[in-house]
Amino acid sequence: MSKQVRGLRVGNYRITPLGLITLAILLLILIGVVVMVVFNPFGGMDNPFVKETPTPTIDPASVTPTPSPSPSPSPTPEPEPKTARIRSLGEIAMQLNLLKSVANGNDFDFSEMFSYVSEIMGNADYTVADVEGTLGGVAGVKGNLSEMITPPSLIDTLKECGVDMLTLANDHALDGGADELKATMQNLQDADMAYIGAAASAEEKKTPVIVEINGIKVAFLAYTEDLGGKEKEASKSLLNAVNLVTKSNASADVKAARAAGADVIVCYVSWGKMLKRDITANQKTIMKVLVKAGVDVIIGYGPHCVQPAAWVDGPKDAEGNVHRTLIMCSTGNFLSDQRDQYFDSGVIFEFTIQETGPATGKYTITAPTYIPTYVWRAQGEGDNYAYHTLAVGQWREDQPENMAYTDVTRMRGVWSEIQNIMGTDVATIAAE
Repeated sequence: MSKQVRGLRVGNYRITPLGLITLAILLLILIGVVVMVVFNPFGGMDNPFVKETPTPTIDPASVTPTPSPSPSPSPTPEPEPKTARIRSLGEIAMQLNLLKSVANGNDFDFSEMFSYVSEIMGNADYTVADVEGTLGGVAGVKGNLSEMITPPSLIDTLKECGVDMLTLANDHALDGGADELKATMQNLQDADMAYIGAAASAEEKKTPVIVEINGIKVAFLAYTEDLGGKEKEASKSLLNAVNLVTKSNASADVKAARAAGADVIVCYVSWGKMLKRDITANQKTIMKVLVKAGVDVIIGYGPHCVQPAAWVDGPKDAEGNVHRTLIMCSTGNFLSDQRDQYFDSGVIFEFTIQETGPATGKYTITAPTYIPTYVWRAQGEGDNYAYHTLAVGQWREDQPENMAYTDVTRMRGVWSEIQNIMGTDVATIAAE
């Protein structure tokens, strides 16, 4: 019997177990090679079956660098043109009945008189007021048309209402004498309130009053046409303390203000005839003097009634442009005891100083506006009255409580009356 040979028979051939093992090993090697070629599982290793293309060497010196784009500079924002709104109140004449209505012994509290209008008074960048007479507190208290000496507590009340400056040049400036006038100026300094129209020394008198308002340098001047007859009896030193308007001093003051850097010049003048509605020949003469001197705005006091506004052409500047001056001839009464038609009312007069362009340093006067006001006198305690200044436009339709019908009617009449006086060519009316 022949010996059986183990193994796998293929046709006439038989593969022994050793051959099968050898064949399996070769098959595994072949599969491994295929996997390495196709999938490269060892990514970081070189594939011995793939011919590697050599990476070209680059000389850094031969490469032109791509320039980094320069950042565009941020544009400098163009500055806004400068502006400043200035308000001027009508005349404040604290006559006897007004003083009695707020007196408590030797104390006087004026705040209630302005309670209806206080927010409007200072609703500007700068507010100027005129108080007829003095506020020194050393010459007693007087409230008649020949002598007006008002308690200094009025200064604090006006400041609380937003008033920044008082004019002192008026026909009652010398009513209390030298000490009273000096005390008035000292009281204003102590209250940190500016003033114009009077000076305590020769040095102060020749120093321009310039206030920077929103970056605009505004010079303020103030004059009076007369001193109520007291100029005839006043000493020379006292007479020089108050600014009387003349052609020579107006021209000198304007030049000094310009030399001190003033961009705009605003001038207040006490002139005209008291309780007379017509513009006088002297007013016209003073207008011409101030316009020729180069004043930009003129605000008038004195007649205690409203007189119209106007634009007046002056001399040409260096560039050939005509210089125009805005004139408010008279603001009327802001607070007084005068009850006759035309004298129981007034206006708050406002204008805007406008730079002609961004950072030009040149300015023009724009937007003249007036706010009609009415002095409401109601029955108070005992024999006294209660006084309130009202901005008419705020109360024409909805009156304060307890206002008598006669006052309502008169107040509404003031609204139309003042528009007739002011016209429409120069200024526009406003309620507040």
